[in-house]
Amino acid sequence: MTATSLNSLRNGLAGGEHGDEKMDQIRELLVGDLVRENQLRLNAFETRIGELEKAVSQQLDALHARLEALSGEVGGQQRAAFDELASSVKELGDRIGRIPRS
Repeated sequence: MTATSLNSLRNGLAGGEHGDEKMDQIRELLVGDLVRENQLRLNAFETRIGELEKAVSQQLDALHARLEALSGEVGGQQRAAFDELASSVKELGDRIGRIPRS
């Protein structure tokens, strides 16, 4: 490793591009592996989040379809019950009409 002399430091000769390159090398030695590991973990998390979003979206679509089917089924049951009620009311009206008035 080349050491910078004290006079060079005082005169500002160690600064600039050469100093930045050395700082980058030191930074890479100190935290390079950690940064790469964290980037891999972050990418894995992003992938997993994308998969979970897709799965949740599919489940919501299936739930929506099921609710639509149940809504149609309940609507049909209500119409049938209403028709039966209307028929019973008509029959009751006919019976009342046949009762003799005194």
